[in-house]
Amino acid sequence: MAINGKSDTPVLEIENLSISYFTRAGEIPAVVDFNLTLKEGETAGLVGESGCGKSTVAMAIMNYMGDNGGIVGGSIKFRGRDIVQMPQDELRRLRGGEIAMVYQEPMAALNPSMTIGRQLAEVPICHEGVDERTAMKRAAELLDAVRLPDAQRILDAYPHQISGGQQQRVVIAMALLSKPSLLLLDEPTTALDVTVEAGIVELIADLSRDFGTSNLYISHNLGLIRETCDRVFVMYSGEVIEEG
Repeated sequence: MAINGKSDTPVLEIENLSISYFTRAGEIPAVVDFNLTLKEGETAGLVGESGCGKSTVAMAIMNYMGDNGGIVGGSIKFRGRDIVQMPQDELRRLRGGEIAMVYQEPMAALNPSMTIGRQLAEVPICHEGVDERTAMKRAAELLDAVRLPDAQRILDAYPHQISGGQQQRVVIAMALLSKPSLLLLDEPTTALDVTVEAGIVELIADLSRDFGTSNLYISHNLGLIRETCDRVFVMYSGEVIEEG
């Protein structure tokens, strides 16, 4: 069933999620009974102090917990399907296609040995099977959409040859190339100065409206969350203690 052209099935529905890390000292709970619902086209903020479990939740949504992390309880449903129970091949199609993530440090998300163009083109080539020429054309269009002038120069450049603000715009373009339904933004403006941060925030809001993307902002910046989000969830020590 749909309301005003939008599905009434939540894009993201997390119920009683518990996450632990397993070390030589034993099991260390990182997130306990976490609940969050995100509707189509909605933007939600997840705030809290460093170490409270915000980024852990984002990595769990991607179902990428590393070797020593694991989901020990609850469910994460994307459009009604439990990500926790999905087979690996289906998860790979989901990541970067239907669900994309913008990481805190853009240089960590970009391969220093590949040009920006090759890295951007990989997204539609891998997820949609388009040819390289079409993929490069779409990459150039997205660079224009994220307001990077001289797109061809950026496509031919390596990550170290562009500024931090340009790198972050490239990472956002990469996340949006396959028109994901859900965009996870983990401290997307931490490394940027105030002027560039304001531009990035405005850009993400504009692109989200254009693409109809649902967003989950993860930040400790309450001012940023206030400007961008419809709802906010406050985390402390692995739990949501307030929603508003």
